[in-house]
Amino acid sequence: MKKLLQWLKSPKSDFVLFVIFLVLLNIVGHRAFVRFDLTAPKSYSLSKASKTVVKNLDTPLSVRVFFSDGLPSTYANVYQYVKDILVEYKGAANKNFSVSYMDMSKPENEELARDLGIQQVQIQEIKNNEVGLKQAYMGVAIAYGDNIEIMNPVQTSDGFEFNLTSKISKMISMADSLAGLGKNEKISLTLYLSEDLKNLGISGAEEAEGIIRSAYNVINRQNLDRIDYKVVSPSTEEADALSAKYGIQNISYTERGVQKKAAVGLILEHGEKFYALPLAVQRSFFGYALSGLDDVETTLNEGLHSLFSNTKKIGYITGHGEVDHTAEDQAANFEKLISASYELKDIDLNSEDIPAGMNSIIINGPKQDFTEEELYKIDQFLLRGGDLMIFIDGTVDDGKNQMYGLGNYVANNNNLDRLLAKYGIEHSKNMIMDKNCITDMNAQYGELHYWWVPTLHKKQLAKKNIITNNLGYVYMLQSSSLDPADALENKNLKVTELAKSSEEAWAMEDGITLHPLYLEAPEDASSLKQFDLALLLEGKFDSAFDEVPEGINRAAENAEKSENAEGPESASLVTSNFVKSSVLPGKLFVAGSSMITTRQVIDENGNSPVAIFLMNVLDYMNGNEDLCTMRTKSLSVNNLTIKSKTGANFWKLFNSFGIAIFVVIAGLIIWRLRSLRRHAINKKYNPDDTRTITK
Repeated sequence: MKKLLQWLKSPKSDFVLFVIFLVLLNIVGHRAFVRFDLTAPKSYSLSKASKTVVKNLDTPLSVRVFFSDGLPSTYANVYQYVKDILVEYKGAANKNFSVSYMDMSKPENEELARDLGIQQVQIQEIKNNEVGLKQAYMGVAIAYGDNIEIMNPVQTSDGFEFNLTSKISKMISMADSLAGLGKNEKISLTLYLSEDLKNLGISGAEEAEGIIRSAYNVINRQNLDRIDYKVVSPSTEEADALSAKYGIQNISYTERGVQKKAAVGLILEHGEKFYALPLAVQRSFFGYALSGLDDVETTLNEGLHSLFSNTKKIGYITGHGEVDHTAEDQAANFEKLISASYELKDIDLNSEDIPAGMNSIIINGPKQDFTEEELYKIDQFLLRGGDLMIFIDGTVDDGKNQMYGLGNYVANNNNLDRLLAKYGIEHSKNMIMDKNCITDMNAQYGELHYWWVPTLHKKQLAKKNIITNNLGYVYMLQSSSLDPADALENKNLKVTELAKSSEEAWAMEDGITLHPLYLEAPEDASSLKQFDLALLLEGKFDSAFDEVPEGINRAAENAEKSENAEGPESASLVTSNFVKSSVLPGKLFVAGSSMITTRQVIDENGNSPVAIFLMNVLDYMNGNEDLCTMRTKSLSVNNLTIKSKTGANFWKLFNSFGIAIFVVIAGLIIWRLRSLRRHAINKKYNPDDTRTITK
């Protein structure tokens, strides 16, 4: 023992102890490492929702990553991001979560990728100063039980965590739903395709059954063989009944002078619930063709999720000229965006009440007045803790000026403003024009300014609200102004100005024609100012009504007199459900435009800035704040705010050449200082040295 102690005290032991220390430090670091995410939107950190999903897995879930080697730098960065974020998933998950990175140089992994439905994509590659095309794998497959979901291609880091967590959640929900089915209980998939359609020369009619059966085999295998598939050829007599029951397409035609009918549709059905998948005959330049056969596997998966999901329902108020959420040229993309997480339910307040279990409703672009009863229902819904989303235009096209589609916009005199005024928001009958807008270079007219499409950058979006804090920019199309002055004075309300115009905006109330050649910015700078375009109010509201409006059932009950009562007449018992002030905190979102819900600014895939903004609003209003964080934490969503073109050009040149020049200058300075130091040392200690000293 004494020899050991002496050895430990001797210098010889220092190196050995240092090596032991490093080994122990690595062991501790492997098991208890710390990572710091220094990005502003926390792009490399998991949201609470993602951690919860993978932490509570009760069945093994595996993620397989299929990325080719030697990808160009842009896609290599995406691959690195995928690996980094999956490390976070692994760290937060329990033992049932696993990740595998497949070596795509091996033929067996290529075959596996193809079997799972992951196909190669064509990407651009610059090599030896030449631009070429390259085939590469960039996909992810998630397996949970017998169910498999794929993400293909993964060409950007945008929304990767959101998409992955959403798919995992859906798979868990689907597996639980299917596991809850009875032993012999099945889901039915029925292709309704009249045999006569094959004889009418409709492209795709002959191949439809085989294409759908092939997709069915894959989906059925992934879903515990719980699906039965059959093909039915409806007769002329059955076509109308099927169309009425399922809403599938009904086709009329004449054969040998006899009027006949056919039907086509693809229906997933379980019990009393069914889902109609998109399958229909459409006319094209080349004749008639059967559409909906391009990606049947994806369509079937989406149908199953819709059939079994317990998604929240959002009410969509109708009956006042609102934007049609089913029309392709209006808000169909908005509905598609919503349907990934929620379900829209049309509500006609004139004939029905807002369902008791519904937490939020949307009023989108009303052009006609509401009745007193309808306004009362909306008011009481908000005061009982409901969440209300209103998209209301200040002006509407009166349809009188149809030349070149310019339109003629007049005030939208809608009495919904009465409710807004009571809640503290003044809505103006105008359209906001902004110098900070979308522009286009025209060969004939030069630069054209689309003043009615303001581009809002980060400084014009609420920095501290989760809806907008990670957004880089948003387009607010044909928006009117909102003034929350009265709401700001209400101590019971929290007011957030979500989106504002720039300080170089102005309001137009008449003579509005949407064409860049017919509109000019005002010359007087004093008429330019900033306007609120979207607001969020949270808290307790006061009713817009002093009492229950006349004509509405006040629930007079038990008003009959007792026949055997003696003395004065018994008093009538009258009850009322009228709420004067909020019983529960509610949320009110107001945007000065319904056009932001249309296909003009919302793409089919939901990747546009406005689409992200609206989905964040919906998630926030429905208590899914974590989804807002996941959706907007991508680095590419956040753009630099350009204050001046001169400054932008300076920093562009500095990043390209300035850093290299700076390094060269720094190297020359260090070299010079070292030379001077050597010269000073030589002069002090060897002044008689006649050799030349390099300075």
